Amino acid sequence: MTDDWGFASGSGSQPSPVSSSNIADGFSQVGVQAGVVHGDVNQYTVAPDASPEEKFEVGVRHLDGRMADQARQLMREFVVSSAKSDRVRFHWLLALVSGRSRNELSADESRQLRDLQEAQPEQSDGPWAQGLRAVLLLLEATEGRNTDVTVALKELDTLPDQQKGMILRHTEQFLEGPLEDEIWQRAIVQARNEQKINARTDRVKKFFHPDPVAPRTRPPHPVDISKQTRLRAVVSAVFFAAWSVHVAVRLTAAGKAWTMLGCTLVLTIGALAVRHGATWKIEYIDTADEVGSLQPSGAFAKKIDHDLKHRVATNPPSGIAPTEWLQWTARTRRSIANEIINLYWERWIGADRIAWLLQHEAWQMQRMWRGGTHLSYTRAQRAVPGLGTYGLVGIAVLVGGGLWTLVATAGVEVLLALETALFVTAATYIHVLARLEKECEKRRFAAEQDQHEKVRAARQTGFDRWKAYLADRPDDQEMARWLDCDRRILLDRALHHYRLTASNVIAHAFIETQATSSKRGRVHRGPLRYKKYQISVFLLTADGVRNFVSVLDFETGEFSDKGRLNYRFDSVAFIRVDRGARNVQKVEIVLVNGQILPMQMTETAPEEITADETPELVADLTQDAGGLQHTIHVLEGIAAEGRRWFRRTASGW
Repeated sequence: MTDDWGFASGSGSQPSPVSSSNIADGFSQVGVQAGVVHGDVNQYTVAPDASPEEKFEVGVRHLDGRMADQARQLMREFVVSSAKSDRVRFHWLLALVSGRSRNELSADESRQLRDLQEAQPEQSDGPWAQGLRAVLLLLEATEGRNTDVTVALKELDTLPDQQKGMILRHTEQFLEGPLEDEIWQRAIVQARNEQKINARTDRVKKFFHPDPVAPRTRPPHPVDISKQTRLRAVVSAVFFAAWSVHVAVRLTAAGKAWTMLGCTLVLTIGALAVRHGATWKIEYIDTADEVGSLQPSGAFAKKIDHDLKHRVATNPPSGIAPTEWLQWTARTRRSIANEIINLYWERWIGADRIAWLLQHEAWQMQRMWRGGTHLSYTRAQRAVPGLGTYGLVGIAVLVGGGLWTLVATAGVEVLLALETALFVTAATYIHVLARLEKECEKRRFAAEQDQHEKVRAARQTGFDRWKAYLADRPDDQEMARWLDCDRRILLDRALHHYRLTASNVIAHAFIETQATSSKRGRVHRGPLRYKKYQISVFLLTADGVRNFVSVLDFETGEFSDKGRLNYRFDSVAFIRVDRGARNVQKVEIVLVNGQILPMQMTETAPEEITADETPELVADLTQDAGGLQHTIHVLEGIAAEGRRWFRRTASGW
């Protein structure tokens, strides 16, 4: 829509707990809802012919996105097959320990960890060598070896921000013992400092906006002049010319050559005056396909109609109530909706991908109103001819010239005058109607073409503006780093609520699910990210399990607590883990009193799967990024062994 787009010029609750439990509500889950997929982002894509080194680099990006399992798979071949630089060893060491405790390592991974600890880093001042030394010192201090805790912490504190941040992110679950409280204090300070950096509150929402579809505009209807009209114009013109020559010859033969020349001059002047004095007005007309029902109907059409109505209602001109504005723009909205529906009626285009266009049209309607332009509800046009002063004078001259010609021909022969009056009047009438029809059609096309160009330019400007707005959309790794800060802040929140220190907690775990009515999005071959998370924190202490549930508004980084559940180790009857057909896991904690705490991971809708992806892959990546396997390991240990598992873990067996 432009300023002259279409104006007419001048026209689940919990059961009652047993005495050992303390429950607050907030454990409900959400079903499947389609989300945004950024299919043109390939930061996690591995080429079929990728070398081990290229796979390693993709693995580094997976590690930065908190997908440690996938990172280990991608890194392993390069780590085993080539000489390892300090940078490679640093990333591989963090990948081995990221998101899990020591007893979750396989025998082979434990051997690789020992080999990394025995190999000394290069004696250099490079950031990767410093980072590697710091991690090794921290591991030695955790194991109670010769390294002084203060030496390890000093080495950590002198690191560049990048390496220090990576260590604090990825060793949270692995480091224990005398270091634990000191490391936690540094981790929570970093989380608070970085939770909202880089304009998070302004940029997170952009991750959940889909890639917009380029603007389209309905082309003008082509010039449509029938063959009959063209034939009438040509035949009448030829006949008129032939009869004029016939009359001129008769008048000349009768010795009235000067009269013939005078008549010809007067008629020519009159015709030129009429042509010069003709006026044209472009009018907008009703068409059934523009102001009738939605064309075509269906879910997509209803979504477009609903969203456009909502955007128009939320953008009324100053001083006009939304309901009144909706009434005034009803037919305009229907016309625009029908145009957009027909332009974008394709299976792969969702309504969200043209939301920018709906907003643009809503703004354009408001802009037209502020500019004093009357809203019209149609884009079909027609050209209406008229006559100005020169045209009316030209008609009078033509009438006078015609009468003079008839008088002159009557002086030669009365029958000639009658024939001239009849034939010339008929030929002129037929020719003028044909010429008007042709001229109206050409001017109609020119007006619609001009309108098309203006609408196209306005929409392109709106599209470019929207693309510029999305230009600083965060990538998946930045989303992961913000979420990691949120997780630590929530963990600290739970620790403060239960009056615990980090060293009082033998193990902790998270389960992240999509909160009710939350948008979601992801990049190609990346995990699902949510605009609102429901996060369950499990704290294993000497007194039992503390389960703290909170909803995170990821856009703002703000939490709202939803529930708490405390139970002894012997209150857990068993843990049920079901893996669905698409690799989506459902975790249920069953207490001895029969209470069931379900935690359903989010399934991926079919329309969210892009080329070279499967629902199973997306489920694995999402669960990997959420640390689900570590959580299952902790919960299954509690269910299987209870307090014995706790004592064994606490003693480092």
